[in-house]
Amino acid sequence: MLTEQLTMISTNEALEIVRTNQPAPRTETATLAGAHGKVLAADIAAPEPSPRYTNSAMDGFAVRWEDVRGAGEKNPAVVTVVGESRAGVPHRGAVGPGQTVRISTGAMMPDGADSVIPVEDTRVDGDSVSILSVSEAGRHVRVEGEEFEKGTVVLEKGTALNSPQIALLTALGMEEMPVYAAPRISVLVTGTELVPHDRPPEPWQIRDSNGPMLAAAVEQSRGDVVQREWAPDDLESLTRLIEDAARCCDVIMISGGVSVGPHDHVKEAARLAGFSALFWKVRQKPGKPLFVARKDDCILFGLPGNPVSAFVCYAHYVHPVLRNLAGLGFGRRSVTGRLAAHVRNSGRRAQFLQVRLTWGSDPVPGVEVMERQNSHMITTTASADGFLLIDPGGTLEQGELVEVLPFPWMS
Repeated sequence: MLTEQLTMISTNEALEIVRTNQPAPRTETATLAGAHGKVLAADIAAPEPSPRYTNSAMDGFAVRWEDVRGAGEKNPAVVTVVGESRAGVPHRGAVGPGQTVRISTGAMMPDGADSVIPVEDTRVDGDSVSILSVSEAGRHVRVEGEEFEKGTVVLEKGTALNSPQIALLTALGMEEMPVYAAPRISVLVTGTELVPHDRPPEPWQIRDSNGPMLAAAVEQSRGDVVQREWAPDDLESLTRLIEDAARCCDVIMISGGVSVGPHDHVKEAARLAGFSALFWKVRQKPGKPLFVARKDDCILFGLPGNPVSAFVCYAHYVHPVLRNLAGLGFGRRSVTGRLAAHVRNSGRRAQFLQVRLTWGSDPVPGVEVMERQNSHMITTTASADGFLLIDPGGTLEQGELVEVLPFPWMS
């Protein structure tokens, strides 16, 4: 069978195959109310300038510079108040020679005025205002379009829409914008021995932790779990679930059933569902039996059943795909840290070592390799921040700067 003949590959080869076979991102139109957390699928050009109108940056008096030039404590310029411009209620007249308009922060500048004198630089006596200090013409005035003109690209394609971007879109009156659609994910968990977390297990059963773990990870990677099912170790049932998932999902993740046992049916079920195998087995620890296949614009990840193995494979191979589908580009960030102790990989496979980051006086974080790295020990993952990838036969010395791949919620 084809999948049984696939050659074990390196982690770099596996990641490149995933990158070149990932589905194409989808786009959609989001309303302003639903845009938070989305990523722009096109540039946004301003439909109007900012500021929308010339206004005051201070509470004070709008004046003509030629009337107050050179004014000071010993030779104040005296002008007459002829009105007021408040935020939302502009002065309708013009400012003529020797005149001024009381003005509030954000209020529209009246015609004829070109400068604002702050209240604290004046002395008021009824309708007469003495200007006691000036600096330069145009001071404390926000000019229409000084931030950006109409048509200026204010947000670029690929920008994540967080609270500041939402504020900008709101200020521009944008009601709809093109965004990348959340990737649609299927999470399938295999194993006749599994029971839900809220059901008491029999002595020969265990609670399913992979399903909830992977579903939560998908949310942290900006994905949307649209199918979540459990399948017994039965070829027909699993094939049917994969066929259903392929009709509605961009990515299918299956936990368990990818090894060589008589009840490991993922590879054969994927074949029967029309998927073509891309690779099976990666020269890594944990997560060696990772299986990846593709059908049309859907990619399938067969993850190992051990929770740590499943999570490491998710973080290294699936998370970058979900980021790309969400519009953020394929890949993930890394963190440079200083290794706390000597580490050696004496095996023949690349090793993912779970690590904890610590901060102190050093400008870069410390990197502590966790003690228990077994693939079934989820307590280690629950306490870690990410992992190191160390090559076969590789050695890292104490104090050496290393690259840590943070877990998805940190990247």
